[in-house]
Amino acid sequence: MNHLATALAAIAPARLTRPGAGRVAELMELDEIVWHERVTPTAAELFPTRLDFERTFAIEAPGPTGPVLAAMAATWGGATPVPGGRVGAAQLTGVSVRPGFRRRGFLRALMAAHFADCRDRGEAISLLIASEMPIYGRFGYGTGTRALRLRLRRGAALRTVDFGPASAVTLHVETASYEKHAPVVDAVQRAIDERGARPGRLLDATEGLRRARFAEDRPSDAMLEPLRILTAHRDGEPVGYAMFRRDGNWVDGVPSATAHIRQLQAADMAAAHAMWSELIGSDLVQTIVTPPLPADDPLIVWLQDWRGARAQFADHEHVRLIDLPAALAARTYASPIDLVLDVTDPQIEENAGLWRLVGGPDGAHVERAEPAAQVDVALEIRELGALYLGALSAAALADAGLIRERVPGAALALGRAFRGDREPGTPREF
Repeated sequence: MNHLATALAAIAPARLTRPGAGRVAELMELDEIVWHERVTPTAAELFPTRLDFERTFAIEAPGPTGPVLAAMAATWGGATPVPGGRVGAAQLTGVSVRPGFRRRGFLRALMAAHFADCRDRGEAISLLIASEMPIYGRFGYGTGTRALRLRLRRGAALRTVDFGPASAVTLHVETASYEKHAPVVDAVQRAIDERGARPGRLLDATEGLRRARFAEDRPSDAMLEPLRILTAHRDGEPVGYAMFRRDGNWVDGVPSATAHIRQLQAADMAAAHAMWSELIGSDLVQTIVTPPLPADDPLIVWLQDWRGARAQFADHEHVRLIDLPAALAARTYASPIDLVLDVTDPQIEENAGLWRLVGGPDGAHVERAEPAAQVDVALEIRELGALYLGALSAAALADAGLIRERVPGAALALGRAFRGDREPGTPREF
């Protein structure tokens, strides 16, 4: 692709490479330097299994004593639910540029390589969780999901909900074990998928990542208790789980621990309510910190006083359309839509130009529009990514000047069509 060739030409005398398993030590050193963390023995053991070396790009550049890995980016393949369907989705992670090698075009080259690799593999979108928001907007990523992280006081009251006598679950807390509890996690995840998963939901793409969920792979983990798992069963079948750690803190003889909930997933709302009730009422705990939650997570409406939860509202998944027509055709639309979009995309020229989107609740069709066609809405590819999973309002983006309405009412129609039934989100970070 032209943009890949241009990006690669800009990094001379450095070169783009795919470092294999033989260079894991160099990749881990780069990871430590960029992210200011020590790779623990457990993390070092898992590190090679967490990478798809065919999809891990690095830039090798001259260093003071020889070639060094100056930058890297890793990708996991997969798919994610979208309103009315599923779409092939690459998960971009571990994007790192070594200090001393920044502002040389290395990041631009890595992103170009990632986009080309996604297109070769037929992945219509790319997803990432940004360490710093301003970096990725210029590469066409829009904020596709937003999340709330709550800090709850112990004993925060939940509303009583009658789920019926058949909804009762049994709860059990154990030390988390991959061998013992991975089947429980898998069963709950399957049940969620069968019920209808949220748009944007991602699962662990490799065996190494699945194992890492049960491991102490960060230096800070050593300061907490071993990872615990709360499981919920109904009639002997797993219907929910929550992974968490507590710090065991005491202040002046008073128990003041914080419980860090890594993840809570449930096959139904009765199980979710029971698990949250148990976690919020934990003995010797003063504060409960939730994982990132979708803005419409039921916990928020169950809290009788969520004003006191000290909510932190932030971006979560960032969405980049790689193959525009394939991505838009992969989902359904909440209301009938027949609009011509004028899309600007500086990185992937195949996405740029006029597109006619015709769709509704039963599906969609996307095709090139005639050059003389009346444009309804003009927007950049990052705004289309922000709309794609159904979280943002096109009218709000138009009010902000980020979508340019060429026909009155077109932005409102676009927003109504793109909205989903549920807020998008994913239960894990990557």
